[in-house]
Amino acid sequence: MSMPLLMEESEETPVLPLPKTPVLITAATKWEAGPLAKALRLTAAGPARFEGAVAGRRVVLIKTGIGAKNAADALGNGFSPSEFGLAISAGLCGAMQPEAKTGHVVADAREADIDLVKPLRATALKLAIPFHFGKILHTNIVLQPAAKKALGVEQRALACDMETASLRRWADGKTDTIAVRIVLDEVDETLTSDVPEGEDFISLARYAAANAASLPSLIGTGLRSARSMKTLSNFIKTYLETI
Repeated sequence: MSMPLLMEESEETPVLPLPKTPVLITAATKWEAGPLAKALRLTAAGPARFEGAVAGRRVVLIKTGIGAKNAADALGNGFSPSEFGLAISAGLCGAMQPEAKTGHVVADAREADIDLVKPLRATALKLAIPFHFGKILHTNIVLQPAAKKALGVEQRALACDMETASLRRWADGKTDTIAVRIVLDEVDETLTSDVPEGEDFISLARYAAANAASLPSLIGTGLRSARSMKTLSNFIKTYLETI
């Protein structure tokens, strides 16, 4: 009589999830970096650096300063693209097309993996935030309406900022790079062409004194900036929780 073969039960080795790749976020000023750090619950890790985790993913935020050179210098200070799976240029931008309004989020994701691109629109839909994909053009100065309109047509650009180009050069194709910005000034809007020398009280007081005639407009712009950055910070937080 044949006996049934007894099979030993084998214990399956649990499959552990792969660690999520870290994300680097850059923002030019304390008025952009501060709301982001607060929304993402990052803690200060230096005079211009914040760190923490969002949905189990390490996030590093650096305040670069305004402009291409400051951004390049900050990124070259001990950061390597190979450390991160995604680099995000975050902050305010100027519209170069009439459909991009103040408070609208714009994203330039030309060089990013599609799995990182799709959740951007899904995030906007979830939060009911007006959203556009398009080219974000680099500028070295604050553009006024005539220049924004002309370059928007010539370069087929949706918006402009002063730091994203430096982040792309730093990444050099070694990590996915996305600009996620929120519109401050619309294409027909004029902004003061100069900026404060620093972010300390004395620099801001000197700037206000030099632009006394424009002070009501500057205050209004500052309030819009704060509201816009609150919206963008929530957008980026929700996006990072999705990817």
